[in-house]
Amino acid sequence: MAAAARLAKLGHAVDLYERAGVLGGSWAPYELAAGVLVDDAPAVLGFPAPWRDLFRKSGRPLEAELARSGYALVPADSPQLIFVDGATLVLPTDRGAQHATLSLAYSRAVAGRWEALLDQLDDVWQALRRLGLESELPARAHLGRQQRRRLMRGQTVADLAAEVAHPHLSALVRSIAYGFGAVPEHTPALVTVELAIRRTFGRWQIQPMMREAASDAGRSSVLVQALAGRLEQRKVMVRLNTPVTGIRVEAGRVTGIRTPTGEQPSAAVVCTVDPWHAVGDLLAAPLAKGTRRHLARLDPAKAPTIRHLVVDQAIPAVRETLALSAQGVPTITYQRPAGERSIRTVHDFENLTPRPSYGIAWNGFGTFHRRPAVTTEIAGLLLAGPFSPAGASPSAVVLSAALAADSCQNYLSSVSGHADSSRN
Repeated sequence: MAAAARLAKLGHAVDLYERAGVLGGSWAPYELAAGVLVDDAPAVLGFPAPWRDLFRKSGRPLEAELARSGYALVPADSPQLIFVDGATLVLPTDRGAQHATLSLAYSRAVAGRWEALLDQLDDVWQALRRLGLESELPARAHLGRQQRRRLMRGQTVADLAAEVAHPHLSALVRSIAYGFGAVPEHTPALVTVELAIRRTFGRWQIQPMMREAASDAGRSSVLVQALAGRLEQRKVMVRLNTPVTGIRVEAGRVTGIRTPTGEQPSAAVVCTVDPWHAVGDLLAAPLAKGTRRHLARLDPAKAPTIRHLVVDQAIPAVRETLALSAQGVPTITYQRPAGERSIRTVHDFENLTPRPSYGIAWNGFGTFHRRPAVTTEIAGLLLAGPFSPAGASPSAVVLSAALAADSCQNYLSSVSGHADSSRN
């Protein structure tokens, strides 16, 4: 959806094919038997800049688009952390407030170690921005010694957790790996940059501006609905209940797609299904050999079990709790207002299921290199999604779409220019 909106704004005729009957994938809203709308997205989001850039580059700014529908993106409260020994902590995102809170709860020494870790992760963030988030990380990219050092090559999430040397904060560090469907011992330390991103950019949630929509507080699928509206404005042809069954390639270039109703010509394809399906099912066997080799050494990430419950308890605002086991395995609970009731959504990382659409499981630093590049070895075929080098966080997925749209635009411009020169 994000790539389609960007490309349509650039003046291209865009068709979006969706196998399901609704847009949004795992972020699509659906109704419980009790008649309330829910979704499986996190109720609290970080790093809103990619969302704002998406809406600004495709038309009306995000804030204006949400306001037209009666919503706003506002700062969210910090979660309550619950540790295995029964202790609790509310850790602010602000740098100074974090230091003060940890000094009071533990000691100045512990607060100092935490601050030093996040300062180091700030440097990791600056390095990562140019390696797959704001610019493409090419396939088989070679990282220099300084880049590897800045990315903490050789260290795992478990190593960083041990360096913090406090059971509560160590569990919090380890939870980052579990949150991405991996285990700390096999997850490179760079993944904990998520902690620095939270401190820098804060935490955000959807807030309804009208009382009658109060049950939508924290319903992140409002962003999907706003994006669907943007597709309509940009005249993207959305084809629901229409799976793509193949991608046609001739002379090393994409020329079209196949659906149950026949073949459709296409100058380029942005493919956002999981890479195993894209390469294994949609492309003929001899194609994309490099991507196939990399995927043979990768496994799908493990997704949490998500359950929703309507409870007879009225609450004034969205509440988030993060319960951590001794090993740092998280159970994240969001409780959202729903009139005289509330909606409790649990993301249970104790009960995981491998799910290709959730991303790629980390298995050492080499996984960073092996993630499928946005620009593939097939001209005109782009990949975007939680499996890209940008990562699996919601904002990273939006960034991968931006990179795919940019690369697609460059490709189409080059093809057009070549055709024009040939005619001349």
